[in-house]
Amino acid sequence: MTSPPARQWWVIYREPNPAQMDIVAVEALPEDDTAHDKRCAELETSGQLAYVIAAPDQDAAAETAGRIWAEELITNPARHAAAEAYLAANQRPN
Repeated sequence: MTSPPARQWWVIYREPNPAQMDIVAVEALPEDDTAHDKRCAELETSGQLAYVIAAPDQDAAAETAGRIWAEELITNPARHAAAEAYLAANQRPN
């Protein structure tokens, strides 16, 4: 017996700083090209980003997106350096 394919979700997020990701929403992918293009334009205008994640539900999609974002932060030297610089510049003295 095979399981049905996982549904695709948009995990919409913003990066308030180089070391932080805030998930704004998890939405089902738009059904048609026109709705897809419109939503892409809305995200771009608002400065938000999105991952397309195949997952059984919204919670699993959000968790997967968070792991992907963290992995990219660690493995991408430029992103990692930007996050380190941000954190160093914003450390509070003891």
